[in-house]
Amino acid sequence: MKKSTKGAIAAAAAAVLLLGGGTTLAYWTASVDIAGGTITAGELKLTPGTCTDWTYAGGTANSGTVTNWVPGDVVTKSCDYTIVAKGDNLAAKLTAPATLTLNGTAPATGQATVDTTYTVGTAAIVDGELVTDGDDGKKLTATFTVTFPYGDATAINANATQSWAATLNNLNVTLTQQNPNP
Repeated sequence: MKKSTKGAIAAAAAAVLLLGGGTTLAYWTASVDIAGGTITAGELKLTPGTCTDWTYAGGTANSGTVTNWVPGDVVTKSCDYTIVAKGDNLAAKLTAPATLTLNGTAPATGQATVDTTYTVGTAAIVDGELVTDGDDGKKLTATFTVTFPYGDATAINANATQSWAATLNNLNVTLTQQNPNP
């Protein structure tokens, strides 16, 4: 028998021995169960409270109705909410609309600007600051300042708003959870 044939037979025999002679390999294994436990989800919501009447920048209250509004006027309204913020690593951003649609008869339909400021408890919330689970149960005050555009023909046709009856669309505050692991 040639040396190369003997070598091939020896290699084949070694492979059969390494594979366990064609049977399955045996190995040891162990496992342990670990109790999963209970997981309870937190919650994030705003419970509405009370709102003030609309007030002109000069301080005149309007019994909830803005009347005889003219371009350049500014009105303010504050609303209170109770924050429900329960959750490990919970952080949420407050937002409100930057514009508000004034629905009236055409062509006097347009946008008013809205500036919203927030206070949680007694602390002002600045842009980028987040509400956390530490704010759970605290009072949130959102103050909306709405400005009737003056001298901006693209925002609203000011002349068409004379003797105009319009409705301010609802204002809303949104609390949106931020990803704790971006």
